[in-house]
This record gives sequence, C-alpha cells and structure tokens, in this order.
Amino acid sequence: MVVTGIGAVLPTGRGPEALWTAWREARPALTPYQDPYVRTKKITHFGHVPADLQQLSRDSVPHKLRKFGTGFTFNAVLAAEDAMRQAGESWQAIPEERRGLYVAQDDSTELSVAAFHKALDQARTDTSPQVGADLTRVVAEAFGNAATFNPFTVIRALNNNTLALVSIAQRFRGDCAAFVQDAGAALGALQRAAFSLRQGDCDTALVVGAGSYNEPLKLAAQYRAGNLAAGDHDAAPLRSFDAGRDGTVLAEGAVALVLERAGDAAARGARPLVEVLGAALRPAVDSGVGPAALAESARGLMAAHGVTPDSLGAVLADGKGTVHHDAAEAELLRALLKDSGVPVSSVRPVVGTLGAAGPLAELALAPSLFAAGELPPIAHLATPPDDGTDFVTGTARKRRIDSVLSLHSSFNGFAGALLAKRPHLV
Repeated sequence: MVVTGIGAVLPTGRGPEALWTAWREARPALTPYQDPYVRTKKITHFGHVPADLQQLSRDSVPHKLRKFGTGFTFNAVLAAEDAMRQAGESWQAIPEERRGLYVAQDDSTELSVAAFHKALDQARTDTSPQVGADLTRVVAEAFGNAATFNPFTVIRALNNNTLALVSIAQRFRGDCAAFVQDAGAALGALQRAAFSLRQGDCDTALVVGAGSYNEPLKLAAQYRAGNLAAGDHDAAPLRSFDAGRDGTVLAEGAVALVLERAGDAAARGARPLVEVLGAALRPAVDSGVGPAALAESARGLMAAHGVTPDSLGAVLADGKGTVHHDAAEAELLRALLKDSGVPVSSVRPVVGTLGAAGPLAELALAPSLFAAGELPPIAHLATPPDDGTDFVTGTARKRRIDSVLSLHSSFNGFAGALLAKRPHLV
C-alpha cells in the first residue's frame, strides 16, 4: 500500500513540511499552556495548534456543520482536504461509495468541563430577560446552540465525531471504521485500511488521526499519574531519553493520509510518497508485557517484510519523556537493535505527545527523510541512556534512508510499531 496524499494540522503549523522543518531545526512548538476557561499552575506547557490555523480549520468546515464538530475535528477536516488535494485531481473521480474512511480519535469528546464553564459564565453575564438558572439554556450554550438545544448535536460527545464530520464534509460513503484512544487507534486504523484495500472493500482509503489532550479532566489525570513535565524554565519542557527528563508535554492536532494499492495509484498517474509495509499492535509494559517481548514483536514485523535490524534505515522512537516510558523504550531498543548501528531519533521534543495523530505524523515525515538523506537529532538530548543504542544528538546524521521503523506507546497499556519504506518509482 502506498501513501499518495498527506495533510497535517499540528502545533508546528500546516502540512508535513512545517513539521519536518521544525524537527530539522530542533525548534520545539511547545508553548506555555493557555486556555481561556482553564486556570492551572500545574500544566505548564502544551502543543497548541496556532490560533490562526485553528480558525482556518474551522473555516474549512461548511457553516451548517460547525455546530456538530469540535476544534480537533475541524483540524481533521482541513488535514483531509489537504491530503486529498495532494493525491491529485484524478483521485476525485473515484466514486464516493468506493472511498473508505478509517479514523483514529483520542478519547477527546465534548461536552468538556471547559464547555460548561463557558456556558455558566455566559449565563452569569447575560442581561436578557431569560437570565437565570435555566438548565436548558446552559446545556444549549455548552453545545454551541445559544437559542435552543438541538439533540442532534450530541454527536459532538461521541468518540466517532471525527468520522462523522469528515465523512459528511469530504463526501465519503463507503466502508468505514472508527478507532479510539491514543496512538494504538492510529495503528488500528492503518491496519483496517490496508485490510479493506486488500479485500476490495474500497478503492482508496483516507486514514485520519485527530484529537486533543486539552480537556481539564484528562490533563488532571495525566498530572496525577506523574506523566507531565514539571516545566522548569531553565530546561527544555520535553527531554526525550535524557537523564534529566521529568515528563511529557501533551499536544493536539490532526494528520490525514490517502492510502491506495500501488497498482491503482500507478494507473491513475499518482506519485507514491511512501510505501506502508505494516503495523503491529499489542499490550505493552503497563499490561505486564516486557520490552524484550515488544522488541520481538517489532522484529517479527520487519522479518515479515524482509527487513532486518542491520538493513533498517532509521528508527523513530516514541520518546515520551517520562522516566518510566523512556526507560522501558531504551531497553526495547537495546533488545531490538543489538549494536546494529541503526540511528535512532525522535520528533517528540518538537511536537509533543499527539495521541491518535502521532503514528500518522511520523509516517508523514518519511518522504522528507527519504529525500533529504539525513536523520534530524533528538532535540535537547544531552545525556543519552547508554552507549548500546545510537541516539542521534547535536546535529543531523547524514545517511541514505530507505526504510523507517517508528515505535509507539500509549497511556492505556498498548504499544506498537509501524514499518514503511521508500516507494518503488516506475
């Protein structure tokens, strides 16, 4: 299966090129946390999608549909639009009922605590004759309907909200599936898209990952679990694998990929950007499965496609930045690579922990890796965990890269790997 179109709405900006440039320049897009309805001294940084890009995403959704969406599903619609555009005009000739849609969404839903905060604040300052403790009006305001409550807008509170909005806005009427929760959802969506293409259930597949950790209860849960960086102003907010790491920085965003059978793409004259070989997903360390077993799973994925650790071009590690996750991943890397000399990097210190968009964002970086012939370093990594793994630090590593393995772990007990290679150009 090949990717012929990529769209991205991320803290680094619009498009995979913006993500690549920020990574190459070691320029993090993690900023002080800010939200008009959340006050906190505990959450210090966040990977916010820039306000102007967030507005552009909202504008990309037909006006009559906006009340049914959320900020991150608007991002998904814009990312899908960009991916479809890059896939080429001939892609539009594919019948709507033959377009598959496979969506990964974080467990990010409306109504959030912040939405009710906003609604109650609106009621408090309302000077109309209807002001007062009118529960119907408060709920309507929270759902984004200032006049009356429309029961259909409950779609905003569903975990398939992204699927619903993208399918309507971008005209997908074929095979579809929605996956939920963290990076594992994106790997599941990719697996299902590839299966449906192989089975002939669709002629093209749009895979979308979207979500946002910017919800008070979710932020509080990650803080209580000890997963978030302390935000020391004298240090970088997210220091993947570094001895001084103290937690991750959460983020938001959306990535969309057009996935096709290689022969179909060639037949319509589309340019393949990256070939997706496969994905693996299984219970992780938090579920009692050790790093050695996870390394064996990744090794099995590579072996199934004729790739050995020695022939692998690069590894994109998760590098969440928590003491626990990075220690387990460092052990996994030692077991997997075994002094093979394969360089390891991570984009996490630049863009933060994206959740359901994470694996797709790293897949979106693959074409730039293939074209540039270099692997950018892990930003802010001063003291690597050991000498047994070749972590790229300081400056980019010059190297021809024909294949890339990306590793992912989640907060909900799953881990996975994604394998891709340079596409064969006819």
